[in-house]
Amino acid sequence: MLEKKLGEARQRRSKLILQVLIGFFIIIVASALILLSLPYFESTTPKNTTASVSKIKKISESDLSIIREEFKELFQRYKSELKPRLYAANLKDWNQKTLLELNEQEEYMMLYFSNGDYFNALAGIKSLTTKAIEVIDESDKIFKDNIEKATSFFSDDLYHEAKLYIEKALVVAPQSTKAQVLQQNIEKLQQILPFLNKANIARAENNLLNESNSLEEILKINSKRPVEAERLELIKRMIRNNKFDNHISLGFSKIENHETKKARYHYQKAEKIYPERPELKALLKQILIEEKSYRTEQALKQAEQATREDNWVRAMAKFEKAKKNMPSNEEAIKGIKLAKEILRLQSVLAQYEKSPYRLTDNGVLKETKKILKHASHFSKHSSRLRKKIKQLNELISTFNQLISVIVTSDNKTDIQVRSIGKLGFIYNKIIELKPGYYTFEGTRNGFKSKLLQVLIPYNKQSYSVKIICDEPI
Repeated sequence: MLEKKLGEARQRRSKLILQVLIGFFIIIVASALILLSLPYFESTTPKNTTASVSKIKKISESDLSIIREEFKELFQRYKSELKPRLYAANLKDWNQKTLLELNEQEEYMMLYFSNGDYFNALAGIKSLTTKAIEVIDESDKIFKDNIEKATSFFSDDLYHEAKLYIEKALVVAPQSTKAQVLQQNIEKLQQILPFLNKANIARAENNLLNESNSLEEILKINSKRPVEAERLELIKRMIRNNKFDNHISLGFSKIENHETKKARYHYQKAEKIYPERPELKALLKQILIEEKSYRTEQALKQAEQATREDNWVRAMAKFEKAKKNMPSNEEAIKGIKLAKEILRLQSVLAQYEKSPYRLTDNGVLKETKKILKHASHFSKHSSRLRKKIKQLNELISTFNQLISVIVTSDNKTDIQVRSIGKLGFIYNKIIELKPGYYTFEGTRNGFKSKLLQVLIPYNKQSYSVKIICDEPI
């Protein structure tokens, strides 16, 4: 793009130069004619005639304006496109002479421009642009050559050679991300070489573990080394095969000695290596046969311990585990049934504690007493159940106690308690009610009636209610 613009600028400049040359030619011819006619003018006395002066063609203001604008356009492109690339080329570290020349050229060019000498200014920016492009091309070539050599030596694991050429590349392009990354990898190579040597020795000795460890250290330093990564994957597969075969063999050996726990350990280790291999199924079948009676026995022992601790959730889980291993085991079946019923009763009794005012309903109270009677048959198995039975009985007793309720009015309101009876016109009156929900109704001629929903708490000795009809109709 920049070269195209320069070409167009050169064409415009050629036209202007041609025009200037024509002007200069006319001036020279006119000057020659004047010189040839000087003797005549010297010997002839002017006779009241006005001498005619030759007109010299000058460059028009519009042409100068075009040259000036062309300079400004080229200079702006130089600043925005070439100068940053020159800065990135780091000339001060490898080509100071050219840097000084470019700076000097730029100073002269700007001096021409500030003095209005747009021809020389335009020629200066074109010359400066050409030189800058040459320098940048040279920088790019130096960088390319050195980066290619550095990459080649790095691929061959030749640290010192690779370091030499990457440093040369960075001299002309210190900001290059590509070069910086390569330099980092080259520096890592210095750490990698000792491990690479160890890996080669281990491979010669057929020591898979040591070779694997060395290769892993290499890839920790630089994970992007395909040869080592591929070799490490192969070694890991070989090691896995050896480990798998060893665990399978040990697993069958432990089963023969009735060491099911150790046999299971080797099975699990082998399963983590190759979960789909058929050898696992054969080993597992033998392990399950040996483990079946052992797991059942252990689960029943744990269930019994849980019942002694009154932990029926855990007890049921252990009974179910025993039944899963041996579905016909009577102890497990009975244990599950007992655990379920105790847990159910604990839950039912807990619901009454959460919603105690349900006990004010006669139907609920009757059902509760039946549940308490049924629960008492299982209380010997659970101290927690016994505690809940006791608490619920105490709660029922509490709900049977009468609470003193002080009713306050204005002796003008007719008061009654629904489902209980009338209180009539009163100022103060004490009545006794069982804990629960009640509706107090007040009526008065000429005033709106009132309904008051009241909860008489079971955990208080007395309670106060005030009802007055004081809103006229």
